[in-house]
Amino acid sequence: MKPILEKLTTQEPRYSFVLQKDEYDNYPTPWHYHPEYELVLVVKSTGQRIIGDSMEHFKEGDLFFMGPNLPHVFNNGPEYYQGNPKLKAEAIVVHFNHDFAGDRFFDLPEMSAVKQLLTNSRWGLKILGRTRKKIAEGMEEMLKESSAQRLLHLLQLLEELSISEEYRMLASMGYVQMAQQEDANKMTKVYDFIMARFRDPITLNEVAHIANLTPQSFCRFFKSRTRKTFSQFLNQVRVGYACKLMSEEHLNISDICFQSGFNNLSNFNRQFRKIVNRSPLCYRKEYLVGRFELD
Repeated sequence: MKPILEKLTTQEPRYSFVLQKDEYDNYPTPWHYHPEYELVLVVKSTGQRIIGDSMEHFKEGDLFFMGPNLPHVFNNGPEYYQGNPKLKAEAIVVHFNHDFAGDRFFDLPEMSAVKQLLTNSRWGLKILGRTRKKIAEGMEEMLKESSAQRLLHLLQLLEELSISEEYRMLASMGYVQMAQQEDANKMTKVYDFIMARFRDPITLNEVAHIANLTPQSFCRFFKSRTRKTFSQFLNQVRVGYACKLMSEEHLNISDICFQSGFNNLSNFNRQFRKIVNRSPLCYRKEYLVGRFELD
């Protein structure tokens, strides 16, 4: 899936990298990529995220580290677009270039572990466990620090990440970005259509029309760029939304099934088990007693 190039700049001349806390009604950035590394902490909100060809539900407290030019998007659930003032989307984000500390800085022998971390980040990393908590706390502290303190603290966080094994690589090893802008425009239109309409019936003819392709050509086009069939992708979006609805105790499994875009309970149960490796009922029970984590 080919995204839109986003051009980032540092906030002020005295900083060599970007550190900011973003606050929105919903995350506004489209499917995109940029040449900078990105460390992002989800402070508030939930939804679906895609990093490379990895798509999962995200929640408050999730932490990700992404390498240069890795396509990604964080998309909030439909409820964040309905004007509810109590729902906010917040994140702390760090962006830095490979040479922000000097042209050959990461080639120094002392930085060998960090250099390997940067290499691994090209597939996107989800940071887990105690490391996630420690890095999240460090990012919060950096917002209050002077410019010199921020620089030293960032290098410390990269060191912490480089020695930790508490992470999961996200994009598949064979993930390849597509380079043509025409593909980018088609995939952006298709993605936006799916995220806006996934709770309604969507036919192959409809989505093929969005891409200005025949259904047969669209199927080849979509799978070559996402490594998934259209139906697999759509089911993942719907199941991810269903996982979020599981936290709302007043909804029964049948309600969640239909609100997520499935038209019958048996198909919902089958697709949910295939993607989550649990039945919806088992997932809800484990979620509500606090024993099940998506990590």
